[in-house]
Amino acid sequence: MKPKGKTKNLLVYEKLRQSIIKGTLKPGQKLVMAALARKFKTSETPIREAIRRLESDGYVTFTPHTGALVTEINRQELSEIYVIRISLEALATRLAVPYISQDDLNWLKKKNDEMRVVVEKNRYEQLARLNRAFHLRIYKAAPFPRLYKMISDLWDAFERWPSIFTYVPERAASALKEHEQIIEALETSDVDRADDLMKEQKKKSLEALQEYLVRRSTGPLDVLEEIWRKQDRN
Repeated sequence: MKPKGKTKNLLVYEKLRQSIIKGTLKPGQKLVMAALARKFKTSETPIREAIRRLESDGYVTFTPHTGALVTEINRQELSEIYVIRISLEALATRLAVPYISQDDLNWLKKKNDEMRVVVEKNRYEQLARLNRAFHLRIYKAAPFPRLYKMISDLWDAFERWPSIFTYVPERAASALKEHEQIIEALETSDVDRADDLMKEQKKKSLEALQEYLVRRSTGPLDVLEEIWRKQDRN
């Protein structure tokens, strides 16, 4: 049986982590231990340990004379992750088409319906989990476990920042329609269309994040935009 103190540390860590993922705690926001201790009705020790673990996992950054801050979106890292994800997830979708079963299709339709209910209730913070499950179900259908793990690891890396639906909630309705089109392409075994739809969805998500970053006056993702221009010329 684990000591009570460790259990409390883990509980605080998970609550803070979820607050970051859901966007309740914003990028750049300062984490004040005294305030968090009052909120969680505990001493500062579990808060301190949880923050240290969050820093180790990349969710929090320590800044001299400032303290613990929720990690800001790193534009260069975001570009890199999205460029890789677009290629790998389109490839996984293409490879999965011959292996998608009727059970998979039924599951995907049900999951998209669950997402629709969440959107109708404006519970955008719940979409990230459902959206991830939707996509990974497709990729897992392909008999390539290394490819699946690479994609899953990239989704894990992206969890350090709040979901796109937290930043840009209007993106949710479009994503649901795109999911329907992807399901249709999988159902008709249209490999090229499924590949194209997955690429297009990732690009649209990235464009929405770009616009969000511009609104926050952090500047556009010049590196990725240059990549798109080069691809269009080829």
